[in-house]
Amino acid sequence: MKKVLFGLLLTVSTVLSGQAQQGNIDINAGLDFGLPIGDFGDVYGFGYGATVKGLYGISEAGQVGLTLGYQRFGLKDDYDDMMSGSMGISPIFAVYRHSFGALYLEPQAGLSVNKVNLKASGGGMDFGGSASNTSFGYAAGLGYMLGNIDISARYQGLTQSGENLSFIGLRIGYNFRIK
Repeated sequence: MKKVLFGLLLTVSTVLSGQAQQGNIDINAGLDFGLPIGDFGDVYGFGYGATVKGLYGISEAGQVGLTLGYQRFGLKDDYDDMMSGSMGISPIFAVYRHSFGALYLEPQAGLSVNKVNLKASGGGMDFGGSASNTSFGYAAGLGYMLGNIDISARYQGLTQSGENLSFIGLRIGYNFRIK
């Protein structure tokens, strides 16, 4: 995974050093909501969190950058009697945004830092614990800019213990133009 992140950072830095900055520099902060699908949706319910994106213009229509954030998904109510818990996902993704006017496409890839917390009780015993790992993560999004308001939807996934966990995300953000 470290090699993947290093390769992404090397690619971004090479692109940035090889071109004069032609577009804008933006910081974009937003609230995220997620609906787990597939096996992930069988165990976890609705998720929420926040992300920050730094975007650097490489052309009039293209920007590269970095996405950092945190999103928490709670266990479904089916498990209330036996256990409680949550899964936190923190993406560290390289991003490319290509704009078509106000509409944009946004593929992302990088590391996903994941932490699961569980607490179980029953039969007079309480026990719990947590585990964390870092895995490959990716996302593909489509968004629309309404002035400085950024509204987007994405499919986001990660690999954990040989399984692919994924969710559909909705993001509402605000764009701060630096340059």
